[in-house]
Amino acid sequence: MLLAGSASAQLLPNGQDRRDIAIEVIDGRALVAVTVDGQNGLMMLDNGTPETVMLNRDAVDLPVGQEVGRGNAASGQPVMVMLHNAPAVMVGGLPFAVPDHVTSGNFAFVEEGFSAEFMGFIGSPALAEASFLLDFPRNRLILLRAGPQDLAPADVRGRIVFSIWEESLPTSVVEVGQTAMLSDFDTGDDGTIYLQDETRATLIADGSLTGGPETMVLSGLRLGGMDFEPTPVRVVEAGGPEDFRTSGASDSLRLGAAFLAQNPVLWDFASTELVFLTSTALVLAP
Repeated sequence: MLLAGSASAQLLPNGQDRRDIAIEVIDGRALVAVTVDGQNGLMMLDNGTPETVMLNRDAVDLPVGQEVGRGNAASGQPVMVMLHNAPAVMVGGLPFAVPDHVTSGNFAFVEEGFSAEFMGFIGSPALAEASFLLDFPRNRLILLRAGPQDLAPADVRGRIVFSIWEESLPTSVVEVGQTAMLSDFDTGDDGTIYLQDETRATLIADGSLTGGPETMVLSGLRLGGMDFEPTPVRVVEAGGPEDFRTSGASDSLRLGAAFLAQNPVLWDFASTELVFLTSTALVLAP
């Protein structure tokens, strides 16, 4: 996928220290209400999208575009990317700055799960501008001007420092039982583990991976010194026909919406930290 460039998106407007935006949780993912050139709909909050926005031209009436690339969705569907003059966008009732040109994809296959109102994705450049938290129990996106250093120690369960490269996801190392592997974090994925046959057999044998055949439950998850409750994951053969990663056929875990719904996390790209909060953290109070 080719990038169209980014502009200051300002989900958190200048002069505002906190903003709460209502989210709608559909199929486990967080979506926000948007208006695109006067047309109302929903967009998914997806830090795996490397652009400020990527629109669904099957739902949004866009100016004629130019093809700039082709690729595959994580679930395998082919996507043709087109570049357009940007429409006017509002998020949660406030204007939302986008680049002069934006990309679109043919995402009718996503509409099947998220309704015909699905208008695309809000991506990493927009989400990385401020500290943010997806509060699934209360159906809201919380944006904060202050960073994780301002949290009370009693509100913090633990912290991890992540690495991130151009067009990549925040990445760290996770332990699953006695097995270590890279793990990335993606709000637009429900949760996926990519495994070589040998590793899959090992995790099943030690009880870390149960159920199946495709959706399984991952137990014994340890990250940054913290132990986590079992979480559901889609299992994909590393290097197999459903593996569309460009990083090679290695074992890796993608922690997504199912994990985030169980574990409140403050994302802070400025300090490359993910801060895991207690359920009683002050920032979560009404």
